[in-house]
Amino acid sequence: MGREIGILGGSFDPVHRGHLALAHAAREAFGLDEVRLLPCAQQALKARAATRAEDRCAMLRLALAGERGLTLDCREVFRGGRTYTVETLRALRRELPGARLWFVMGMDSVADFPRWREPGVLVGLCEWIVFDRPGVAEPAAVFDPRLLAHRLRGPLCDVSSTAVRRQVAEGGAMRYSIGDLEARYLRARHLYEGTSP
Repeated sequence: MGREIGILGGSFDPVHRGHLALAHAAREAFGLDEVRLLPCAQQALKARAATRAEDRCAMLRLALAGERGLTLDCREVFRGGRTYTVETLRALRRELPGARLWFVMGMDSVADFPRWREPGVLVGLCEWIVFDRPGVAEPAAVFDPRLLAHRLRGPLCDVSSTAVRRQVAEGGAMRYSIGDLEARYLRARHLYEGTSP
């Protein structure tokens, strides 16, 4: 029997406890062997310039140390430029022919899905796990019912990368948002200081 591999993509700018809680919840709920956290170089549908890929990957390595079943996959940041999920999933299917892939995304992405590259091809490349986001309702029209076949319900951790960046810029405590090692890293490199979230 092939392996069950989850993929949680995003900017991870920075990674926070909510990301880890979500990855663990998806792994446990759907019996996944592994969840790969996959930082992008530059998200195609987001205008904000991300922190340097090297720094985001370094913080992810620190956050994932000792996290059973969670791994880091930095292929998109090494590829550079805008990244497209369809290209990444095609590459993973070539590399892992016996595995079943599960892509984890928020409910807000369901509404945006028709704007993703090659959505008609993309929807058939993996299983989809959709998690609830506070204040985001299920869209009235869904591109393909397969997107909502697997749901991860309930708030997992009420923290966001935007909130962490704001905490850093304002000199606030980050104890409940990110791990100690990641906090030390971003402080040592003066990331997010004096910047808008």
